[in-house]
Amino acid sequence: MNQTSSRRRIAGFALATLGTAALVAVLLPFRDDITPLSNGFVFLALVVVTGAVGGLVPGIVSSVTSFLAFNYFFIPPYDTFAIGRGDHVVVLFVFLGLSVLISVLMARATSRAEAAEARERELRTLQDLSRALVEHGPDPDNYAVVVRQVVSRFGFRDGALFIQPRGVASGLDEILVVNGEPGSVPLIADGPGIERLALNVGGRNLGVLVLRGESLERSVADHRILRAFSDQLALVLERDRMLRVAMEATKRAV
Repeated sequence: MNQTSSRRRIAGFALATLGTAALVAVLLPFRDDITPLSNGFVFLALVVVTGAVGGLVPGIVSSVTSFLAFNYFFIPPYDTFAIGRGDHVVVLFVFLGLSVLISVLMARATSRAEAAEARERELRTLQDLSRALVEHGPDPDNYAVVVRQVVSRFGFRDGALFIQPRGVASGLDEILVVNGEPGSVPLIADGPGIERLALNVGGRNLGVLVLRGESLERSVADHRILRAFSDQLALVLERDRMLRVAMEATKRAV
């Protein structure tokens, strides 16, 4: 669970408990002047808000606390959980059923909205990195600009790009290091907080991007973006290699 979701869940629990208490305090002086059904709709509104803010669990908690408060304070006889009239039993349990249903529906809607927002952020991040890749020419200094963006955006400490030397079928050479000295990032690196992204095109390995950071657990979306970026970086490296070959062939033909 990310930090924003945690804050929203805490806010939801606060609404479910403190909000219910505040609502009781506001409505209690008028309970003889307002019908139980009207009071029930007010508590339902609180359940809706709680479910929208905090999600399913705070919404269910709000349903239960509202049900208990509604029964105890606003269903005659007051200040007891006993129910004096049959129609009040219907009102009370219809309220409980509706409040639980609303909590589930609001939680689903909120979850879908959050997933859509997260997907939009993911696509925007990938678009920014893709644009940076396309805009820069075939030069290690330009690759460093893009790799530096990746290191900064995903919270890595440093990173290095290794690619195959021209005309060599095996072996990788370090062509750039971000936030470190040449040779400071080992090619064979493994452990917490380390990402080794293979740069493959058509089943052929062009190189490896090694990123090092703190041993933090990154989200599935982060890993998905990094994999997609490494695929695009591999395509750019292959494009630039072919451009250099074509330019050299043109020079020789002149």
